[in-house]
Amino acid sequence: MQRILPIIILLTCFCLSSFAQDGIQLSGRVIHERTKVPLVGITIFLEQNKMTTSTNEEGEFVFVNLKPGNEKLTIQSAGFRSFELNLELLDSGFRTLDDIELLAENQVDVQTVLGVIDDGIISSEGDMSTQDIQASVILSNDLYLNKVGFKLSPYRFRVRGYDNFYEHTYINGVLANDQYRRVFNYASIGALNDLTRNGDVVNYNQVGTYTLGTIGGSENINMRASSYAKGGKLTLSYTNRNYYARSMFSYSTGLNERGWAFTGAVGGRYSDKGAIPGTSYKNLSYALSAEKQWQDGYHSLSLLTFGSPVVRGQQGSSFQEPYDYLGNNLYNPNWGYQNGKLRNSRTVEAYDPTAVISHRWKIDEKTSLTSGGMFHYGRYSNSALNWYNAMDPRPDYYRYLPSNFLTFSSNVEDRTKDLYTNAWKQNIPTVTQLNWDEMYRQNMNPENIRNTGGAALFMLERRHSDVLEGTMSATFNKLYDNNFNLTAGVEARSSRSYQYKTVDDLMGSSHVLDLDKFAERENPGNESIKQNDLKYPNRKVYEGDIFGYDFDIDIESVNAWIANSYQTRNLDIYYGTKIGYTDFQRKGNMMNGRFPDHSYGKGPKYGFVDFTVKAGATYKFDGRHFLSANMAYITEPPLPDRAYVMSRVTDRVVKGLSSGKVFHSDLNYVFSMPKLAGRISVFQTNFYDQLERMNYYHDSQRTFVFHNLSGVDRRHRGVEASLTYSLDQNWNFDFIGSFGEYYYSNNPMGTMNSENGLLVNVEETVYMKNLHVSGTPQAAGIVAARYFYDYWFFELSGNLVGRNYMSPAALRRTASVYSTVNPFLENYNSYQQLTEQERLATSLTVDASVGKLIYLKDRKSLNFNLSVMNLLNNRGIGTGGFEQGRLDLTYPDRFSSRYFYMQGLNIFFNTSYRF
Repeated sequence: MQRILPIIILLTCFCLSSFAQDGIQLSGRVIHERTKVPLVGITIFLEQNKMTTSTNEEGEFVFVNLKPGNEKLTIQSAGFRSFELNLELLDSGFRTLDDIELLAENQVDVQTVLGVIDDGIISSEGDMSTQDIQASVILSNDLYLNKVGFKLSPYRFRVRGYDNFYEHTYINGVLANDQYRRVFNYASIGALNDLTRNGDVVNYNQVGTYTLGTIGGSENINMRASSYAKGGKLTLSYTNRNYYARSMFSYSTGLNERGWAFTGAVGGRYSDKGAIPGTSYKNLSYALSAEKQWQDGYHSLSLLTFGSPVVRGQQGSSFQEPYDYLGNNLYNPNWGYQNGKLRNSRTVEAYDPTAVISHRWKIDEKTSLTSGGMFHYGRYSNSALNWYNAMDPRPDYYRYLPSNFLTFSSNVEDRTKDLYTNAWKQNIPTVTQLNWDEMYRQNMNPENIRNTGGAALFMLERRHSDVLEGTMSATFNKLYDNNFNLTAGVEARSSRSYQYKTVDDLMGSSHVLDLDKFAERENPGNESIKQNDLKYPNRKVYEGDIFGYDFDIDIESVNAWIANSYQTRNLDIYYGTKIGYTDFQRKGNMMNGRFPDHSYGKGPKYGFVDFTVKAGATYKFDGRHFLSANMAYITEPPLPDRAYVMSRVTDRVVKGLSSGKVFHSDLNYVFSMPKLAGRISVFQTNFYDQLERMNYYHDSQRTFVFHNLSGVDRRHRGVEASLTYSLDQNWNFDFIGSFGEYYYSNNPMGTMNSENGLLVNVEETVYMKNLHVSGTPQAAGIVAARYFYDYWFFELSGNLVGRNYMSPAALRRTASVYSTVNPFLENYNSYQQLTEQERLATSLTVDASVGKLIYLKDRKSLNFNLSVMNLLNNRGIGTGGFEQGRLDLTYPDRFSSRYFYMQGLNIFFNTSYRF
């Protein structure tokens, strides 16, 4: 049945498309009132005919098979003033409207402001990796998606709790999500705001121009040169976040008489000291787009290249104890002083140069074929401290915290306890921050040099995650005269992910030995098991050398999809299917001593055939009230990043590796009246057979452990609503809210493997059932008042979030741990409390913004924006965190959770000159 159903849908699409009817055709174009740039993805309503459509990349729209009579065309899109046009449709023939100009009423440059907000992804190593905000925040014409993405981004809000890889990003019609982690690197377009603000969004699981769609939605960023208005723009910005200064310059020639258009942009962001101690930011961005059109636009070829190299110092999470002692919830343990100068141990270096070629053939007004290719080489690395036969240098290591001396170390002298307590209270940098000078001193100590031969006790390593990737795709769109719309596409991709580690800084030492410190400690005298590379035993490595691990993952995929939609006077329907094949293979470049037979060379190749079927219908009560329903069943190959139990050292995969499954459904009521518009939706998404992985140091095994969860089931369900009320031409009020339940619905199997080789595929049940999905608030509300007058923009909003849960540690919930804890022991009650998932406090923030647009002569203009987020300067808002994997059953509360907090008052001032 799984194979037959897609074929049935495919045949149905073609059969239904063969019927035709005669009727009136209406076409037009929607442009920006100020820039005259075509607006993509704007939804057009015809009230009497009860028809809807969206604008394409040229801002064009077309209706076919319309009934004659009086008609009202309406447009209501987030970020623009509402538009209405009364017109008369004649009995037959074609009618083309004059350009429809929409007036933007965004009170601030939303994309500019969001470019400095971290996406707050918690990596598998427990770090917060930064990433610019999604393009769908700016491009979506849905009020709910537009507002929650902007207003709730400081809370790390994820729509419907979906993982980031369930959102697809296209650039000029080509998929840009990488294949290794399946996410788009938004940092690759950082400081290129002027070139990335055009495009359209496919909300949630619907079908788009370039995609069958995905449950998290899809956006296509249109960077074709002809889509930008002729002229230049200079932007200067100040903020008190990751960076404090930014400048951008862009210029577009427009489409000349010979059919050529060029657009270029450069930008930069800088901060030697960010608002959070220890952070810094250095970034320079570029983009160049060229396009040639032939035959009055029926053929166009576009070439695009862009990149945004960046070096940034990162913030780290910490425990509540340091936050309380220092009175600062933004305490950053990643930095310290070296020779009196601030130095961060966790610096990111990233550069993802990309080239895109795309061809668009406008066969006729209702038919188009778009093809393209993308090539990019993304380079990402993150530095981190490492140490050998030395004390942990991290300042917030639990043994250095006052609580460890006061509660868990009764044999330590009172004087030592008092010294550490006072040092934290007084914020003495040699205790509360990294002590770089001491690490250098120990490395260069003559006694250490004699004992180790000059090998480093402390060093800085750099972990690399690069990807070389090529993508080719083609999509076909056809609107038939009977209101059938056929969309089909094919896509092929090839990727190689390079995962390796290099020596970044030996900190005064001459070299470091390429040995696993955990295996060496647990297997004294065994020379082979401690080797990271048996081909080069006891190898000395120097700065810049690869050591520790080095492997590649090759990923190949191909897929094809087709969808059909049909509109009648009261009913719209769509249906589609997709089938694809994906395989991946690990190639080890080192022969690991713990896994000599499963680490070097090419491992087994794993292949998966997957499919999607989806359908939806919209019932139109009239031209302003709609009821829609959508359903989809999806199978998806496992993430290569999660498929291997320990990809660094072995090619072994998770037991029973198979495709994951997703079943999604939602019901939506959409209304669009002159004064009142909005949407109310209920949804449920069930995830089956998913993979998750957690990494942590295992105290009893004294090694680094990879804990893989397989067969994970989750359930995401809830309700979301948005309402905007227009009091008059000046005042608008927005009311937005969501309430969800995102939780684990089963107890998955956990498999532990340790890098020192002592734990190999140790399986036991992990009690996750009914725990909440973490990393995002599950309840949120926004109330906003907006005022527009004479190109002045004002907004004041209140944002409330709750039901935000800490990420649970699998080790604390294994079957063996539960069986070990004796219910008659004193520690049982405290352990029971410890396994209860912590819920962060409900939080409220207030935001305000003001902007002014000033028109000058010759279509020149000045724009000023000031945005203040967290106006009340609330510094106690927790935005997330995670439980430690470490566990002490004697003292269950010994290893507390690590937290992230929101910054206080956030200011962003932006000014731009357009000429």
